[in-house]
Amino acid sequence: MPAPTHPFRNTESLLVIIPDDGIDVEAEARLYDELCDDQVSIHPSIRPKSPQGPPSIFSRDIWLNDNSGTSLAFARNVHIAGWTSVGDKLGGAYVVYDCVIRTKEDTTIHAHKRYSDFVLLYDALKHSLPKHQHHFIPALPPKSPFARYRAAFLDRRRRQLQYWLSAVLLHPEIGACQAVRWWVMD
Repeated sequence: MPAPTHPFRNTESLLVIIPDDGIDVEAEARLYDELCDDQVSIHPSIRPKSPQGPPSIFSRDIWLNDNSGTSLAFARNVHIAGWTSVGDKLGGAYVVYDCVIRTKEDTTIHAHKRYSDFVLLYDALKHSLPKHQHHFIPALPPKSPFARYRAAFLDRRRRQLQYWLSAVLLHPEIGACQAVRWWVMD
């Protein structure tokens, strides 16, 4: 039987294999200090210029405030406060969700929407937005004709629709599109 070899034996990166005879705490501290000294130290009050080339995931020039304030969405907060069943189950009942939308101007809008209204918004977004933004629109929760009036199902769907609506309305570009504004005000 051949002797087992370490899976990282031929690696050339910063992986350091610690011998089995124990850990030298002082050597580990020196290694840590060396690695930290290699990092670029930037004085907090001095901000370097952003690079002119394409952004890199390894860049140390990325700042949180580079893209702040660019959201065109009108909503600041979105939640679905509850749901109610309208009509009787035998004669064509349906469920209405109370969508509470707080705008950037601190106005609260209550939009009462059926599940089919969410489907209409989803379809309108898919047709009106450029293809490169379609991946920002999450999938709607599935329909369930057998459980549609059960409280546990409706509460779970309420939470799923709240996540969906928040993802759409609070997105900096999608939340500002005309289809979203028409849906909220309709």
